[in-house]
Amino acid sequence: MTSQAAILFWTALAALGASVSAVFAALYTRLTYRLVRLQTDPKVIVYTRDDPDRPSVIVLVIENIGREVAEAVTFTPSRPIPAKAWGISLNDAPAATTMVDGPLIDGIPALGPGGTRIITWGQLGGLRKALGDTPLRLSFTYWCGKRVFTGDAALEINSYIATDASTRPHVVVARSLQSMAESLAEIHTTLNTLAEQPHADRP
Repeated sequence: MTSQAAILFWTALAALGASVSAVFAALYTRLTYRLVRLQTDPKVIVYTRDDPDRPSVIVLVIENIGREVAEAVTFTPSRPIPAKAWGISLNDAPAATTMVDGPLIDGIPALGPGGTRIITWGQLGGLRKALGDTPLRLSFTYWCGKRVFTGDAALEINSYIATDASTRPHVVVARSLQSMAESLAEIHTTLNTLAEQPHADRP
């Protein structure tokens, strides 16, 4: 290989190496940008959970676990959403109504980072009677600036069968304290009434 050919070879090799490095740098920058954006985007989720303060009650939770405000959040259910589905036993549960208002129907104009909306949904028996064995699919859309995001959730109830719905200890304590306070108030009222009555004349 002549010196001229060697120079051309190493020049071409250097140019190829620079091009490859530029491509990798661009890919790295793009991936880093997407990763940072994913960490700062809004992230809306919808799920069910039991209410820790009300045994046997199941609530719907809408939550933004992202770091930006989710705007114009709208929801589209696969079928009408049951509401006020009361009854612990499936056989004794009355018919549920249909949800006609609230965030799942009217949407949410803005849901900030860590923001939640909690909806009292019903009890196990009433919800099983209303939903059957098929989960209710819920699709939702929200915005952040000019970007649009979508999500979906499966709202089901059968996974709560045979789970613990006993009263939590702090609820028992709170109810006991409330009962004691009411009893003390009644005693105080009775004592005040007796004190205000005139004393009988002594002989």
